Amino acid sequence: MNRILFLLAVGCSALVSFACTHESKTDTDAITRRSFEAWMAAHAPQAEPLGDTGLYYEVLAQSEEGSSGKVDVRGKWIDVSYRMSTLEGDIFYNRDEATARLIGNYDDYTHYVPERFYIASSWNKSSLPKGLYTAFTEIVPGQTWRVYVPADMAFSSSGFDMTSYGYGGQNALGADKAIIIDELRITDIIENPQQQGDDQIRTLATTPRPEGWGKYPNDTVRQGLYMDVLYRTMAQDTIPVGSQVEIYYKVSFLDGQLIDSNIDSVLTNRFGTVRSSDITSAITVTRMAEGSTATNGYQMPAKVFYAILPDVCYGDSLRIAVPAKYGYFTEYMPPNKSESQWTASTTFNNYKGYDYGDYTIDDTDYYFGASTFYMPTASSSVVSIAEIKPYTPLIYELVVRKPEN
Repeated sequence: MNRILFLLAVGCSALVSFACTHESKTDTDAITRRSFEAWMAAHAPQAEPLGDTGLYYEVLAQSEEGSSGKVDVRGKWIDVSYRMSTLEGDIFYNRDEATARLIGNYDDYTHYVPERFYIASSWNKSSLPKGLYTAFTEIVPGQTWRVYVPADMAFSSSGFDMTSYGYGGQNALGADKAIIIDELRITDIIENPQQQGDDQIRTLATTPRPEGWGKYPNDTVRQGLYMDVLYRTMAQDTIPVGSQVEIYYKVSFLDGQLIDSNIDSVLTNRFGTVRSSDITSAITVTRMAEGSTATNGYQMPAKVFYAILPDVCYGDSLRIAVPAKYGYFTEYMPPNKSESQWTASTTFNNYKGYDYGDYTIDDTDYYFGASTFYMPTASSSVVSIAEIKPYTPLIYELVVRKPEN
């Protein structure tokens, strides 16, 4: 009986404590919201409430093409151009190169392009803060907005810090700060990003030279994977199953922005330096038997190398247009080599066939970045590298050599 009374007492105490905590949080949110409303009235009286969402917005521009109205982007992918600042005007996140140079935060490794998001069917299935999710789903395509977001709908107590990368701003965002999403516009709405990437690869490979590679539509080594042999020795020394190759590479986005290389002159020419974290020796890859599990380190990313080795000879110089399913596919690769996704010790046991639409199983953007994949690094410190979004096609240029020993 005493034990039961003790448990009841503890439970009541916990409930009282929770109630006090909840009341305190509610009071704090109410005070913060009143402060936000007062700031809006004093500093942005021209802004209009965005329905009953709690946000305010201004229409800064309308494209000539215009739009018939809001589009339901839930269940789709969108490319979004924007930057974020505090109410005082300090930028803490930015996707624009000119702005990065202006505020002194430009970074050679950063790919300054609109950001791509999968928009889940509801905010509670999304990893986005509620204010960003609401702004992205409410904005009218063709318009450019400025959106004012109260602290409890922004990044709340977690704040936001991207100052180590080119997407960062002048300072990190502190806890419980209202924010402004500025120059917000949707640049593309994508039903099927994998198909879009495959189409971009096909266009690049089949467009006549010099704009494209001049390949025939069926001139691929695997379905949708185009390989252009730039140089092949007369010997044509093929690679047997189970044998190793040494590969020097550089990998870029389709627009030519270099992501990484293990060639010191390439790194120096593009970035002006070779960092201690950069790998500048050959990566070693084994030609596996068909159906084998990829287990070798320093294969980046493994799928494309396995796909091409049966068609490659020692001494080849190649370039490969790589659709997402042969690259990182559904993975999100963050712009930071210290993240676990960029480790060199990974064993590639996720080499399997994917179909577009895997992410719709749970209808959530939490799906992405759940696994650990593929970039060699020699450092555990924060090191900038290009962000790679899911379903991103890439261009690889390779030199394939026979190991000396």
